This record gives sequence, C-alpha cells and structure tokens, in this order.
Amino acid sequence: MATTTAPAPKGAAGKRGTKTAPVRKVTVRRQRGKDVPPQYEPVPHDDRPVYYRKIPVGLLEVDPSLDSQRMFQRPWANKLAKIWNPAVLLPAIVARRSDGRYYVLDGQHSNQVALEKHGPDFERHCLVYEGLDISEEAALFLAANRDRKAVKPADNYRVALKAGEPLVTRIDAEVRSCGLTVTGSSTVNQVGAVQAVMAVGEKREGLLPKVLNTVAAAWGRDASSWDNMVLRAVGLVIDNNWDKVDLDRLAKALRKYTVRLWKTNAIRMTKSGGGSQSRSLPLAENIITEYNKGETDPAKVLIAPVGRASRA
Repeated sequence: MATTTAPAPKGAAGKRGTKTAPVRKVTVRRQRGKDVPPQYEPVPHDDRPVYYRKIPVGLLEVDPSLDSQRMFQRPWANKLAKIWNPAVLLPAIVARRSDGRYYVLDGQHSNQVALEKHGPDFERHCLVYEGLDISEEAALFLAANRDRKAVKPADNYRVALKAGEPLVTRIDAEVRSCGLTVTGSSTVNQVGAVQAVMAVGEKREGLLPKVLNTVAAAWGRDASSWDNMVLRAVGLVIDNNWDKVDLDRLAKALRKYTVRLWKTNAIRMTKSGGGSQSRSLPLAENIITEYNKGETDPAKVLIAPVGRASRA
C-alpha cells in the first residue's frame, strides 16, 4: 500500500502560498492475483537422528547440573502416582549424549513414578534426540512445557469424565445428585470452581454433596455461592469435624455474612494476600469461630483444621 501527498497550491503571483494546504492522501491498493502461490520459509535441514525407542526407566538419568530441567517435586510425583496408568504414559523426551547415556529432558516425574512402581526394567517409550548441545536441550524443554497453551481446569474435567476416570466419575455423580453440573463458569445451577470441586471431592466420598448443599442452604443457588475459596473452606470444616458438625447450624453461621465479606476477612488474615488454597484455611477458622459462638457443650465444639491449606 503506497501513499502520496499532493503539493500545496500556488499563490496569485505564481509562488507557493504561505498557508499550509490540506493534505490529500492517495491510496494505491495492490491486488493479489488468485494464482499467486503462498510464500514459505525455507525448511531447515538437520541430519541428526531423532527416533522413538523403548528404554528401561533405570537407564534414564536426570542431569543435576542441567539448568534446562526443573527441580524434582515429590508432591507432584505423589499426585501422578495416585492416578497412575502405564497404558496412557506418554513418551519421555530424551537426549542421547556422546557417551551413550540417556538424559531425560521432559518426563522426569512420571519416570520416577514408573521406577518406583514397576522397577528399573520397566520399558518406557521415548522420543530420543542425538547430537544436541546444552542450549538445544534447554530449548526442547521449553518447547515441551512453556511453549504450549495450558488446558483449562474445566476442559481437563470434561475430558477426564469422558475417559472414565473413577475419581472424576464419582465426583460428577455427587455434583449431579445436588442438581448441579460442573462447567467453566458459575451460574445458578452450574459450578465453575472446578479446582475446588476436585480438591473437596478427592478428600473423601460424600463430602462434596454436604458442602454444596450447605452452601446452597446458606446463600441460595447463586453464581457467587459456588466460590472457589468458600467451597474449599467449608470442605475443611466439615471434613475435620465429620462426626459432629451440624450442617443446619453451619449454614446458619455462614448466612450471617455475605460471601464477599467472609472472603475479605480471610484475605486480611493471609500473609501477602495468598491464593484460594492458602486463604481457605483462615476462612475455615473464621467459620468455626462463628459456628462455636454460644456452644457450651465441649463435645459439640468444632475443631479448626491444622496443616497446609493446599490439602483442602
């Protein structure tokens, strides 16, 4: 697209006027013919071997000095172990170095779980790259982890339900028993706090319906009722006092304040604001304090949860 500017008009004596004339833009459009082929970048040429191979997990190493590998996190490995299914174990991304040894670039946590569950002779599918330098190994790690769009919790839930995962299937049945469904956003009869639903549901069977029904009894079926932090906190309260909590009394205690005010007070008690997980613990403590007001029977007094809120 090209643009030209018209000259200013001349004065009566044939000279250009002293005033600035309006600029007139002339646009020239370049039309592309339908038969013009698309222009592609040259294909890079690389003769270094890349192939699939089944390798015993005992031979797959992690280079502790490699900056391109994340630190091993035992909680994440434990979570993988709970849902372990070797039939759907994806290939690890591996670099075979000049000394013939195999180093894991992506998949170290699942590799460790496989090692612990099946032993060092368990053969895992691997995508093997040869002849890489350290910077190229780092680039592969980024391509496998950073340079991909994260899956939304609601999409993970939906796909897990389609795959028939037992935990999600049971949780979904519990949610539907309350006349609700799990979706990406909350409405009157739809719960959008997917992560809270999963966190509460996996603690024990039957907990989630109690939480959802108690919250509904407190504030009604409203989009604001299905709040991530609130569901986690109420789950902590009920789970920690499973045999003695009075759900009607709990709903009455919750009803004394709005969801927003409960959350605001919990945030004030949380160092640096925190997130829904960390805030759920002080919120649970506040709920229990309100519940216990006027209770004189020690056997009926609720006990505040102890430990990390991430367990909620």
